[in-house]
Amino acid sequence: MLTTSSTQRPATLTNRQVANFYFRPCCDQYDEVILEYFRCRCGAVRKRAPGLGYTNLMQHIRREHPSFAAEMLAATRGETGSLLHYVRNSALNTFGWLEWIVLGNLPLSFCESRLSRRYTNLDPISVETLRGSLESSHASEHFIAVFAWYEVDEAIRCPLLSMAPLVNEETDDLSAATHQAFLRTMLLRDYNKRLQQCVFPVGDNCSVNRRLATLMGVPLVGCASHRLNRAVAAELSEHAEDLDLVQTLMLKLRTLTQSAKLRLKTILRPIIRQQTRWGSTVAMLNRFFELLPFLDTDDDELAELLPSPAAKRRLKDLLGELKDVESVSKALQGSDVSLLDVRVWAEIVHSPDFESDCVRVLKSQGQRLTRSEKSALEAFRVIPAAQAARVRDDAETGGSFVERLQKRRRLEQHQPAYELLGRIPPTSNLAEGFFSVARNTFGLQRHSLQPYTLEMLLFLRQNESFWDARTVENSE
Repeated sequence: MLTTSSTQRPATLTNRQVANFYFRPCCDQYDEVILEYFRCRCGAVRKRAPGLGYTNLMQHIRREHPSFAAEMLAATRGETGSLLHYVRNSALNTFGWLEWIVLGNLPLSFCESRLSRRYTNLDPISVETLRGSLESSHASEHFIAVFAWYEVDEAIRCPLLSMAPLVNEETDDLSAATHQAFLRTMLLRDYNKRLQQCVFPVGDNCSVNRRLATLMGVPLVGCASHRLNRAVAAELSEHAEDLDLVQTLMLKLRTLTQSAKLRLKTILRPIIRQQTRWGSTVAMLNRFFELLPFLDTDDDELAELLPSPAAKRRLKDLLGELKDVESVSKALQGSDVSLLDVRVWAEIVHSPDFESDCVRVLKSQGQRLTRSEKSALEAFRVIPAAQAARVRDDAETGGSFVERLQKRRRLEQHQPAYELLGRIPPTSNLAEGFFSVARNTFGLQRHSLQPYTLEMLLFLRQNESFWDARTVENSE
């Protein structure tokens, strides 16, 4: 797990920075600036002549605001306009290089390039200095990525909590129990959180994830994209013979002789499918029907590989179905997709009751939940303040048997409210996209990149909104 240094030194603040934080120029009745006069946050007015320094203003600040350093360091961006003005220039320079390299997916040696130093205003820095700001890390090639998913002020936050190796000892394995032990230790050690505070995990519907959810005693939200891919794989297996024939034809068209003949008729080139990505099958079939008018049916080599008319009709229907599925797959990549949008019944769902309960509540049918279904959603239940007050009043007041029955009927009419159900992510595409970025960051030209450096670069890139120049300064 990546941590920041616990030793923090206050930033060195100049008189100009402190004075600009507390004082603003005074204005007359026409909102025109009055030269030489400045008003403090506390309302006091002081005079400062141009070119005479900030002595008069600093005397007032030290007398009336003795804790000015702590107030400035604790100030938010909205109060100061930017935190960058209140850190050392060396930390700001290091932050500039880190942000450029991390977000630009550049090698660390970029900071030592002669051209990069020529066309930037940042001070020169070495690779060793950058690595010194990256803190400690795990030197392993096998990682497990853990994301948190929560809501703050009606906005979703999904920071990367850990990208660390799961197997450290020879006795370790990749079982669900090892995953559970890792999560429990990591959350308590680095974030002071307990694993019991996790309401639901989101991941592929593999056996390890299903077992992990069972050990945690919480429902697993199975990745809808994974279910979709499984369904597509089952559909493609029924057309394996026709697809293999098109694949063989495409490979034949990529040969030197056939490619030269095809180049005289069209600029289109053959596309072959990949077993790991069904999207390539869509591209291959689409290209097959585009190239079909340009193929020479009199060529004996191609005539043996061309599908029959019946096979062409089957492939045409399959292509239409795959295009519909492809549109669904792209829709699942959206950030505003809920369980209601992607409700799919499948046998590989670990917690079908939980997902059906969520969908029922999102359809405003919460009153139809049974007692067991309400129990499954108890962690999400919220009692409105007004309803809770009425419950307390009714409990405190007595009454006859009829009055108590009437009170019970009134309480049953209140619809239970469940929060966060509409925010539950139906897919684990966040983790999939993260590992795609990791693959591109590693790249064919960066295989010499050390694992701990790769880990830190990805951690900084994913959590870019959680670090700034002050974070870099505190880690030095």
